Amino acid sequence: MRIVSKTSDNRIDGIVKLTTTVLDNGVANNALLIHSGRNLIWQQSLSGQNVAIKAYGSSFIKSLIYIVRKTKAQRAFENAKELRARGVPTPAPLSFGEKRGFMGRLEKSVYISLYEESYPLEKYLDIKDLHVIEEFARFTAEIHRKGIIHRDLNSTNVRVTFDHGKPEFSLIDVNRMKFTSHGDALSLKERLGNTTRFCEFDSNYTHFIKAYVKYSNYPADTVGMALCAKQKHDRRYEHLKSRKKFFKNLFGHKSHKDDCPIN
Repeated sequence: MRIVSKTSDNRIDGIVKLTTTVLDNGVANNALLIHSGRNLIWQQSLSGQNVAIKAYGSSFIKSLIYIVRKTKAQRAFENAKELRARGVPTPAPLSFGEKRGFMGRLEKSVYISLYEESYPLEKYLDIKDLHVIEEFARFTAEIHRKGIIHRDLNSTNVRVTFDHGKPEFSLIDVNRMKFTSHGDALSLKERLGNTTRFCEFDSNYTHFIKAYVKYSNYPADTVGMALCAKQKHDRRYEHLKSRKKFFKNLFGHKSHKDDCPIN
């Protein structure tokens, strides 16, 4: 067995011990489970601060793939550091750790960051808060200008807080990112494709894309292109979802509702 861990420059006291303890023995009994699913997330107090502990699930096949490929935990840690270096908010990364077995096969991986109290974007989509949607469009245009694509930009991975009534945004679940040296390296197709996952094709999306085009300084006719791209994405997603449900029912597996479309 081999344990690999790394901490950031802004680490807090006890983070190394916490990382190795979680890998060896799991989380403490007083840790609060705040998300369950394919991955598990706990909130725990450490040296007077609240931290979020994310343990990644892994299949046997993936445990072999991660012998040579960076784990989700490592990518989340490194991507969070890069986001913050570019001025994009995300909970401060503290450490990541990996527990490996024979020939480096991954057994467990964990990513730890500061815990931030916030609400998911979906809360404001549900009540059609156009002010928040407008500001989210501004935020999305800004991260694209900085050469950043969050490959899982859904309504739960965008977190919202308020500062004197102004919505501010933070990104989580950042293990799947693309960084370029500048925004010009991102094509229009890639930018518009990155806006298709966070909500359905409805008035929220129409309001968002009009604002996004404005803040991105694109011609007004880009809105029509974006709406077509969104409709195409949603049709493809519904088709894939139907196929997935058919095969799960065929082979007797229980279906699980996906949180967001997968491109």
